[in-house]
Amino acid sequence: MTMNMTRRNLMRGGTGLAVGAAAALTLPAQDAAAEPVANPASVPGGTALIDVAAGSTRWLAGVGNEDSSTTLQGIAFDSVNGHLYTLQIAGASQVAYLRSGSQAAITPSIGGDDHAESGDLCLTRHDLSTGAVTGYMYLLGFGHGVSLGVEPAKSGSPAYVWTEAGAGQSGYGQEFVRFPFASQTVLWTSHPAVQRFGSPDPAATSMTPSVDVDHDILLIRYALGSAHWFAAYGLSATIATANTSALPAPLARIQQPPLYKYTADGTPDTNTPATFQGFTSYGQYVYMLDGDPRTGMPSGTLTGTDKWAVHTTSFDLNGTQNNPATGYIASTHSEADAAADPREPEGMAVYTGSGSPRLSFGITNNAGSNRQFDLYYKV
Repeated sequence: MTMNMTRRNLMRGGTGLAVGAAAALTLPAQDAAAEPVANPASVPGGTALIDVAAGSTRWLAGVGNEDSSTTLQGIAFDSVNGHLYTLQIAGASQVAYLRSGSQAAITPSIGGDDHAESGDLCLTRHDLSTGAVTGYMYLLGFGHGVSLGVEPAKSGSPAYVWTEAGAGQSGYGQEFVRFPFASQTVLWTSHPAVQRFGSPDPAATSMTPSVDVDHDILLIRYALGSAHWFAAYGLSATIATANTSALPAPLARIQQPPLYKYTADGTPDTNTPATFQGFTSYGQYVYMLDGDPRTGMPSGTLTGTDKWAVHTTSFDLNGTQNNPATGYIASTHSEADAAADPREPEGMAVYTGSGSPRLSFGITNNAGSNRQFDLYYKV
């Protein structure tokens, strides 16, 4: 999409999230790593499991974000109001502008040209019926954008967005935050509108959130050393702890099972870890997306692990339905957008605005300075 910012509209931005002087964020030193306690396994059950092996239906084609120079990373829905939100790493030209002049002094620890490592993101709101851009924000120093959560806008109040934050020079957020969506504004992690929360573990890093408003659940994926974990919390209970160092007791806290690339015969190659591309949850179930970028030829003509470049996996937070051998419920290859070139899976979320919940994910389908994606779903 065409960049149409001006310094005036960035400063005023409609809802008072205007750019202002603020101290650079300083993260506390992390304690020594500790193994998480046993899984509480108390996420309420009864939600129907979405079949990850179901066929994929294309929902939207050729969707462009506000910043067209970089690739989609994460997606989320405001199902009540018919909005799709997307996150991406901000393009270099936009970041250079945003960090120019007096604005550069607000985040002196982040280099103006290191937008990927610095965690500079573009957040775009789309009309879900057409894919058209209806609003955007720039988030400086937040993270990589693999996942996000959205609480629907209500009469008299905006949508609230959950993202990672505090990337520093790592490229990935070292905490998770909540803030109101305000179109055409720039936000720093230290802005007073950004609400902060405690950590699921003193040694947790690379935190990314997802929100399930139907079941009042906030899900955090985080790293402990080389392993990844999921921690689920009551959404309303977590919001009540904003700007404190405490989180409510987790509903579940369980290690993510290993995900691998697949060979041409459909079996996992346990020597080759998969490339994680997104996750979401609905009820007690987590859904994960993995795969690599691929160019040059359609999926049907490929052999070996490249053929299995889009993969969807289901996982039970309570642990009772996971296969003891694999650690997850089910996992399958997807031929969604098989002819797209390039083709890379990016972002996963559940839409609940019409009939059965739609397990949705993005597939990038264009390169260069006009990046686009297609939106697919399974039911």
